[in-house]
Amino acid sequence: MNIETREQLLERFRAYLDELPDAALAESDQENCRTDLYSLFTELATLKTEVRLESRQVKTALDEFRAVFETLQTSQTQLGGELDRARAALPEQRRAALKPVLLELVELYDRLESGLRVLQNYRPTVLSRLFGLGQREQALLQAIAQGQDISLRRLEQLLNSQQVTTLAVLGQSLDPHTMRAAEIEQRSDIGNGIVTEELRKGYLWQGELLRLAEVKVNRQMEPPAPAVPPPAQPSSN
Repeated sequence: MNIETREQLLERFRAYLDELPDAALAESDQENCRTDLYSLFTELATLKTEVRLESRQVKTALDEFRAVFETLQTSQTQLGGELDRARAALPEQRRAALKPVLLELVELYDRLESGLRVLQNYRPTVLSRLFGLGQREQALLQAIAQGQDISLRRLEQLLNSQQVTTLAVLGQSLDPHTMRAAEIEQRSDIGNGIVTEELRKGYLWQGELLRLAEVKVNRQMEPPAPAVPPPAQPSSN
């Protein structure tokens, strides 16, 4: 290497050293410093203690979280059970609340039907005909009957929407589960225990009994017992 090239290289290295910041030099000096074993073991012991404390804290936190999760899971299970029981009891509660309303509606239906039957069978009296009131009275009663018939049909639609149906009892044998014998009739042309008249309608609600039917039942008279001949008297010779 000639002298000129050497001078150029030294000049470049000198310029590089002049441009290097002081912080880089300080860091380089710190890296070159040697750490003694006592300081190293002290730092390691401190680090080990901190790691142990942090591990205990993490374990305690995990135990607390586990207890919270178990409590939440138990609460969720209990809540799910309560919801299932509430859903299962809801139809029965709704049915129990609706039954008294339906009973009142069938009572109203019976009254409207009975009143309409009376209006349809009504005939003006002779006195009203003499005074010329028969036509006006008949027109008024007809208008009332029409309005009552409309109300009766609307009420019938409402009962049908709730699957309320009437019991068929005429000509049937008395069923103590769905009928109540309110009157007795004695006829020889039909069998014993047969319903001859419906005094009060019975109703079914979705296939289950809503109201008993009150009926008149036939009961045949028992035939008279045959006369027992008197014992023969012993003949005297």
